[in-house]
Amino acid sequence: MPIKTTKLVTLLLAVSLIFITDGFAGERQTRQYFQKIKNNPSRLRLFLKTFPKGGELHNHIDGAIFSENHIKWAAEDNKCINTESFIVKFAPCDIKNKTVPVSSLFNNDSLYNKTIDAFSVRNYQWGKRSGHDQFFATFEKFAIADFGHFSDMLAAVTFRSEKQNLHYLELMQSMGMPQAWIYAGKQPQFKNNPDTHTLINDKKLKQIMQQTLKSLDKEEALWKQKLHCSSEQPAPGCQVTVRYLAQVIRTFPNDQILAQTILAFMLVQNDPRYVGINFVAPEDAPITLKNYTKQMQIIRDVAKNFPQLQHRISLHAGELVQGLVTNEALAFHIDEAVNIAGAKRIGHGVDIAFEDHAEQILKKMAQQKIAIEINLTSNDIILGIKGKKHPYQLYFQAGVPIVLSTDDEGVLRIDLTHEYQRAVETYHLSYNTLKTFSRNALQYSFLDGKSLFSQYEKNKFNRVCAKSNFKKMSEACKKFLQKNDKARLQWQLEKAFLEFESHYL
Repeated sequence: MPIKTTKLVTLLLAVSLIFITDGFAGERQTRQYFQKIKNNPSRLRLFLKTFPKGGELHNHIDGAIFSENHIKWAAEDNKCINTESFIVKFAPCDIKNKTVPVSSLFNNDSLYNKTIDAFSVRNYQWGKRSGHDQFFATFEKFAIADFGHFSDMLAAVTFRSEKQNLHYLELMQSMGMPQAWIYAGKQPQFKNNPDTHTLINDKKLKQIMQQTLKSLDKEEALWKQKLHCSSEQPAPGCQVTVRYLAQVIRTFPNDQILAQTILAFMLVQNDPRYVGINFVAPEDAPITLKNYTKQMQIIRDVAKNFPQLQHRISLHAGELVQGLVTNEALAFHIDEAVNIAGAKRIGHGVDIAFEDHAEQILKKMAQQKIAIEINLTSNDIILGIKGKKHPYQLYFQAGVPIVLSTDDEGVLRIDLTHEYQRAVETYHLSYNTLKTFSRNALQYSFLDGKSLFSQYEKNKFNRVCAKSNFKKMSEACKKFLQKNDKARLQWQLEKAFLEFESHYL
């Protein structure tokens, strides 16, 4: 019996040694290849497209859709478009007032191309508007075009993601929010510093929450159907895990912000597909600048009633630049997002160097692992911040966890591969840093469950899976991965790295 046991142990050690050796050799060879091609844009694009990307945590689903899709869906629905404002409207069309069928764009090259430009930042530099104004003006134009097409939006975004070897999407969307702000605008109980503990039991908000979840059920079923996910030949997109951030539109009065925030937490509490909340819309809008501190207090006060969800807050903060707003407005937004609202991730964070307590904020973000969602192209076009002027290096050198994101890839006409490439070419990233950023997208996601790593910085697996590998997994590790969504996707990512790097052996 001892002899057989010894042989078994020897065999297992040999298999593990082969696995480890191949893994290290693959990574080393891949790193060497990356160094050779990182200054060749075409080769770098090919490399990065198939490079495994853990996920994307800052992606607005409405802004992720390309102009061509907006036009296609609006035409199919017989919707109309104003040829001066380029705002899509419901039928009937009014040709006398320059509102024509969207379908007519396909017979008018000039108008078709002007519509693409109006729905995005394509060619914005040749227009009269700044990148900032052009970007934020697009959403009103195509909003009606997308009405009734949430499942199509999901199919488009997940298809594009899987084609780039991306495993996870945390999509921001506002289903139910219009109903919440309309309701609150007519109800006195949401005004004048109300008791949030009472309002979290508001019957109407609960009804809106239930209706929203039913709508999401329907749309997700259609999404899976459109990609043939149950067939033997599913389309790309079916393998991408999707979760949602309930996004509150912040450019409303405080009572309507409050109702949206309560609904957002309700959605996260009642459905595992919702993993967190976020506040969106222009941070430099007059009403946002006026009420910013109050908005952070609303998040804090509502979150107190959902103590188990207080780590599920990601906030747009510091998406500002000197000259766009007063210097005083640059001094505190990230600070208050972290220290009042309790944000566990910050989106953009561009004005960090102008904050009154910048060093303390950076230190806290590094120590408490509050990740920064960096959107390089978005920050360039909207704020004019790029290269050395971007605070990327400040966050990186401070040890703040970094996640690369697209923000609104359709409006910006980019993809996540583009953002990885831009980061490599601008900041000369190493292959190891690329892998860290990819892993960060899962480690700092709001996915349910425990992490695969007991010591993340050292890439050390949880003890339950420490002795398992991709050729042989213990039953305990299998159960652990089944129980913990985050760990399961992290395991898949590590396996994807091994497979990717094997091509360079």
